Amino acid sequence: MSQYTFYIDETGDTGLNKIRSGVKERGASPFLVLGGCLIPNSRKKELSVLLSKVKTEVGKDELHCSDLSHIRTAKYARMVRDQARIKLFGFVSHKSTMGDYRKSIEGKGQDQRYYNKCVSYFLERLGNFMLENKIPSECVDIVFEKRDNHDYDKLRNYISKIKRTPLDVRLGFYLAPIDPQRISALGKHDDELLSFADLTAFSVAAAINSSAANFGVPEQRYLRELKKLFFADEETETVGEFGFKVFKRHSVDFDCDTHDFVEKWHTDGVEPDLHKVQLL
Repeated sequence: MSQYTFYIDETGDTGLNKIRSGVKERGASPFLVLGGCLIPNSRKKELSVLLSKVKTEVGKDELHCSDLSHIRTAKYARMVRDQARIKLFGFVSHKSTMGDYRKSIEGKGQDQRYYNKCVSYFLERLGNFMLENKIPSECVDIVFEKRDNHDYDKLRNYISKIKRTPLDVRLGFYLAPIDPQRISALGKHDDELLSFADLTAFSVAAAINSSAANFGVPEQRYLRELKKLFFADEETETVGEFGFKVFKRHSVDFDCDTHDFVEKWHTDGVEPDLHKVQLL
């Protein structure tokens, strides 16, 4: 049985006390984005070679997207699209949609509780893919780019708790293949393949984020380049709700262009079918 590694990185932050509501305002980012890349371990060497090629092509010793120019990032995304045999996943939590949940986690450690909650929804998408492709729990290691001061034992315990006592059938079912004991965290320089998760998270965030840095105009090219690598519905090739999840997306107040872009990744009536997956 093939072995896999699922690399995860994030963009945005977990701050909840003072959230930026306008392009020119200061404060925590209005969203948290998680990006993931599922890599067959048998392809790690060839993917390391690809990263070396990208570095040579764009003239950089390191590939951290926040430090790359627009055209270098676009070239990076294009080369990954054309040459990497990987599967991508993205998750967006817009803090405006938190509702009463925000009050329930107030106090010390709220940022970690919020992050762990988002991770549970994100791993649900990985679990969906594993179930559809009959990949057993013991075949997937989950590696986060390490966050300063984050307690990964609490994250593992949280995922274990949800698996034991899920709030709804869907969450418990899709998290079933996820083994919390296979979750670990590494520094960005400890495993260069984390670069693919960084590219994914950065591309998703760039496509939805209006900020002073981009003059209020999100950049969607990188995500368009990568779209074909995302987990999608087999019949319709729909990515939205499968490999790309915007939590409570109908409640998010995107600008018109971003709203249209996000909706094009979705198809009315097409979403993961719990009963269909159960029959596989």
